[in-house]
Amino acid sequence: MHHFHFHHDHHRPRSVFSLNGRWQLAGGTSAAAPSDFPSTVQVPSVVDTAEPPYDWQTFDHHWYRTAFTIENLRDIEFVFLKIEQSMFGTDVWLNGVHLGGSISCYTSHEYALTPHLKKEGANELVVRVGAKRTLPPESAVGRDQEKEIYTPGIWGDVHLTCVGGARVKLVQVIPHIGTGTAEVRAWIQNLEYKRESLLVSARIFERDSDEAVSPILDQQLVLEDHGTERITFHIPIDEVELWSPEHPFLYEVELVIHEGKAELDCLRTRFGMRQFSIIGPDFYLNGHRILLRGSNIAFHRFLSDKQRKLLPWDQAWITRALIDIPKAHHFNFFRNHLGQMYNRWYDIADEHGMLIQNEWQFWCATGSDVQIRKEFTEWLQDNWNHPSIVIWDPLNESTDETVQREIVPAMKELDPTRPWESVDFLEEHPYIYTLGMVMNDRQFGFARSLEAIEQLPVPSMVNEFLWWWFNDQWEPTVLTKMIVSRWMGKGYNTQDVIDHQSFLAQELIELFRRLRIEAIQPFVYISNNDGPTAHWFLGDIKDLRPKPLLAAVKNAFAPFGVSVELWDRHFMVRRTYPVRVFVFNDSHLPRKGTLIFGVYTSDNQWISKQTIPVEVPPVSDIVLDLEFLLPNMLDDWRVSAELLEEGKSVAVSRKVAYAFDEPKLPSIGKRLVVLDPSGEIGSFLSHYKIPFEEFVGSTLSSDAVLLLHGNAGGNALYTSRIAEVTAFLKAGGRMAVIEPEFRVVGSAVQTIAEGLELHITNRPDVDKGGYDSYVFAEDAAHPLWKHCEAKHLKMFNGAYGGEVVSQYTVEFSVPARTHAVCGMDLAVHAVSEAPCGAGSVILYRLQVRGRLTENSAAGLYARRRDPVAQQLLLNLIAYCSSES
Repeated sequence: MHHFHFHHDHHRPRSVFSLNGRWQLAGGTSAAAPSDFPSTVQVPSVVDTAEPPYDWQTFDHHWYRTAFTIENLRDIEFVFLKIEQSMFGTDVWLNGVHLGGSISCYTSHEYALTPHLKKEGANELVVRVGAKRTLPPESAVGRDQEKEIYTPGIWGDVHLTCVGGARVKLVQVIPHIGTGTAEVRAWIQNLEYKRESLLVSARIFERDSDEAVSPILDQQLVLEDHGTERITFHIPIDEVELWSPEHPFLYEVELVIHEGKAELDCLRTRFGMRQFSIIGPDFYLNGHRILLRGSNIAFHRFLSDKQRKLLPWDQAWITRALIDIPKAHHFNFFRNHLGQMYNRWYDIADEHGMLIQNEWQFWCATGSDVQIRKEFTEWLQDNWNHPSIVIWDPLNESTDETVQREIVPAMKELDPTRPWESVDFLEEHPYIYTLGMVMNDRQFGFARSLEAIEQLPVPSMVNEFLWWWFNDQWEPTVLTKMIVSRWMGKGYNTQDVIDHQSFLAQELIELFRRLRIEAIQPFVYISNNDGPTAHWFLGDIKDLRPKPLLAAVKNAFAPFGVSVELWDRHFMVRRTYPVRVFVFNDSHLPRKGTLIFGVYTSDNQWISKQTIPVEVPPVSDIVLDLEFLLPNMLDDWRVSAELLEEGKSVAVSRKVAYAFDEPKLPSIGKRLVVLDPSGEIGSFLSHYKIPFEEFVGSTLSSDAVLLLHGNAGGNALYTSRIAEVTAFLKAGGRMAVIEPEFRVVGSAVQTIAEGLELHITNRPDVDKGGYDSYVFAEDAAHPLWKHCEAKHLKMFNGAYGGEVVSQYTVEFSVPARTHAVCGMDLAVHAVSEAPCGAGSVILYRLQVRGRLTENSAAGLYARRRDPVAQQLLLNLIAYCSSES
């Protein structure tokens, strides 16, 4: 076996020896250590990295073995073993003696070695870890419903510590930036007989320069036999430097235990002087409002990635993944999703300036209250000196009365320096424009309505959105398969998928910035490539080659950024349209620049533009009310805003604008009979001088076409003439029923004709689905879609999220031909046609309502004239009047 050799220096009151390296490994049972250890494995890592590999999933337990010698160790010195992180359930033996164990999987555990330590010769150290299924029910290991494989192992650093007869067991530093003082809480442990005159000294040094920046403060201490006391120092720091992502300045506090002339222990603890707090609806760092921009790292899902190998423990790779690439893309913040990361990730975040929301692996709490409290306490003690960790997060997409109302308040007493998500504020997971509708005006999944989020009295955080997950080969994950066709239709290619991912990132981040969301984190930067949510890199993950998505995120996150607020896509040529343009400044200094605004061609040329000087106060935005005019050309334009700072382009926002002229009027060879209680269709037809008759007083004969708008089943004018309508249809007549679910509450059955019904049901769609804004024609050459392209059936003007088809299921009572579909798996019939005798009825669910005529309704989401809706209605009338 590998043998570690260490030499203890008596002149050093504390020696720390790393046991990281190759250990022997074997699968086995809980009963006894195996006699043979055929594999070796790197510590830290997990057992699937063993060489040679073995079928680790068939074993309930895995046995690690190594040996070490500490030379020059004296009887007055004590040795402790610390395993920083191991899972799932750990037991430790030294020289055949069982020292104890721990069921904590994410926090450190320590063992006193001295009574069983050989001061001369080799010491055999054996550590057994279990499979997740072997943990007792009281374990707070948690769960992740989207993770199938839990790989055990010693996944944190392991080290030995040698000290004298007393030691600094634990240190907590609480920064007081207002006074430039560090409150240092130290737990001093006596390791043997009563000590009458211990002197504990404290001093602070700059970490990088090692320059002392405080006076030495002393406290006298009496410790009972094997007793532990907490003492507190308030240490002023000379010319204090605050820690921030832009200036990650670190200090070390040195604590020395003296007994007479002897030094029993000396410990340096790293910390940063920073304050993170909530004031009203805002996050504050060091007294200044801060906006959090970044993503999520699903560390424990990444442990299941086939390409992962030893990367999670490679500090150079961690630095690229956690710091270099994110900062180049304007990130300052991550949530580590569902479980503590390997501890060195936090050290690197401290050193380079990355803020962390530290989430426990509770997607619904598990374990006993006592064990949760114990592990949460360990969690805080292991991590409370990291300035990078600014938020504790106990739960993901769940609630737990005991955790939130009892345990977290107790934890806040232990660490008063950080807010807790789910107690002090709530994160939102608005999976809109993907799993859900384009925008949500109600509770949807784990997100309140966008309006409610915008008006929160506490900070708003959207740290999961962008449900558009593809692996590094652009294959949809198991969770994405069900939604791709909803937004892509049936005919799409890989480039379409790539482009749509970038489009969604840009569109949604811009939306949330316009809503002034405090923390924005699309999901998910690092995870399991082959898992339900994949990650944002191509090829071998060791190379960290970003997907195109990250370029879009970078542009959307630009600290000095811009967004055109435009949901409409269909515009008339030679018309001027109003639009709001937001200019953002996330930084703490005023920003000045130049905004270029106008109309851009699809081949990247300005067709018209204006130049506007802008100045934005710190951590704020300005809103410009502008106008654009589309030229007299039918083309695909881009309403564009480009922001320049010192002559350099720093951010761009572009929204598509399809240009149309007046609708193409069809030849209608039959009488048009209309029943529309709103009168909008009649006004539209009158404007274009298309003759029609009102349903009341009309006759239905072979030379007529019937058009119904709205809830026909609830209209007595219609139901009183069912027999006449039935005869009309059976004789070969054709009619269209437009949006029959309008104003139906719950469900209804509408009789269209004798023997022909519409079954209407409002779908609850609490966490997927919702209304639809993208519709796909089954046959693009069908006359219903004349003068319209596939792209024109995506988003109608006005309404919330450009709604086109409502959140209802509407079906004929007889088999029908489908003309257009939408929704999850394209299972929603948007347009269909059912026979009735020699005639037919067209169910037309596309919402032309409010989009046929000019109206004076104000507001971003007010329905307004849409040239596509106009053309589609004319196509419908022409089709109904045709002989086909």
